[in-house]
Amino acid sequence: METSYTFQLLDGPHITDEQLKACATLFSNNYGVWAPDAPAPLKPGGRVRMSAAKLRKECLSDLDKSLIVTCSLEGELVGHACVTKWSYQRAYVGWVTQLVVDSRHRRRHIATNMLRMLKQHHPWVDDVTIIGIASSHPAACNSLCNIFDGNTRDVDLPFITLHAAAVLACSPIPYLSAAPPCGALAGSPGNSYSANTSFFVDHAEPLGILQLYVKDDKWAFGELLPGHEFLVLTPVPGHR
Repeated sequence: METSYTFQLLDGPHITDEQLKACATLFSNNYGVWAPDAPAPLKPGGRVRMSAAKLRKECLSDLDKSLIVTCSLEGELVGHACVTKWSYQRAYVGWVTQLVVDSRHRRRHIATNMLRMLKQHHPWVDDVTIIGIASSHPAACNSLCNIFDGNTRDVDLPFITLHAAAVLACSPIPYLSAAPPCGALAGSPGNSYSANTSFFVDHAEPLGILQLYVKDDKWAFGELLPGHEFLVLTPVPGHR
């Protein structure tokens, strides 16, 4: 971890409107653009944008169960991870609802270090038995796996298959509860461990990164389908 970066945990009930606006701006400027085949009213090639109100609603709907981990450089926000949790099998599922790093600061382990800070320094994770993410970006999946389950090659795929449908179905996040598991997770043709979230972000950058993971034999989640996101679920050590 570079000492010039400052990491901070923000408890949900104490997150200010200004902090939400800063996170929404970071997302809007850095997350990506809509795919060429994105359906109306989405505008192909246009920036995927997020307002502070939408961020709160979709990523931090239950503030008492939510956190934001931020990364700053000389006072400028360069990364954030939004997380929340919901009840599942007498415990909780933790979910990374948004993970963004400024494009100028990527490949510096910022995403991994934000999640590591969550794991090591906050009681939020104490009653979380499973943690997950839905993402089209292999680097985001890799960050979660590095912290909780080793890597993106040797993950416990049967564990994901066992829990995927039930975890999504009981989620309070609408785009997750409405997303059917697909490919290998649904016992249908194809090797994709993904969910159909109808999120038509452009896949040019993720596919480029995915090719590197596949080439180095570091990938177990299969292909990336249009409008889909990889679904990663890992047991939290100590709660397996």
